[in-house]
Amino acid sequence: MINTHSIYNITTINPIDEYTEVRPSKIHGIGLFAKKLILKGTLWWYARPEDVLIIAKNQFLTLDNSIKSPLMDRFMKILLTYSYYERDLDALVLCLDNSRFVNHSVNSNSGPPKDENIFCSLALKDIQPGEEITEDYSKYTLCSWLKKYKEYFDPSCW
Repeated sequence: MINTHSIYNITTINPIDEYTEVRPSKIHGIGLFAKKLILKGTLWWYARPEDVLIIAKNQFLTLDNSIKSPLMDRFMKILLTYSYYERDLDALVLCLDNSRFVNHSVNSNSGPPKDENIFCSLALKDIQPGEEITEDYSKYTLCSWLKKYKEYFDPSCW
């Protein structure tokens, strides 16, 4: 387990608001788009503690094993759709800010920095105004305790 306090953005501003906006996507439903030119190497998302919800393995398994209702089934679908597994935390990370709308592309224009900080993304190439911001989900770590929900995390299932 890593110390999450050392990797959070400790400023009061998440750069996502300056650089991006949510719009309908040709890739899938809703997407995240550049509001202005984002130069290669620019850190456009850097989450503060309030921008993400960390759901530990034991918390998720308790929820998964609880009695379901139509409302809980919908919640689980939303949770699984908008979160990603983080190996170093052995937990799901649910993005509460608009970063949850980043769609998948094998030719992505965004990704983690070289230090692999789990709470930020940078432009891998210049991203033009109006261009959709994408990441390559196939580079995300798959999780053994989420195998039953593989279709949410494994791009080969889409």
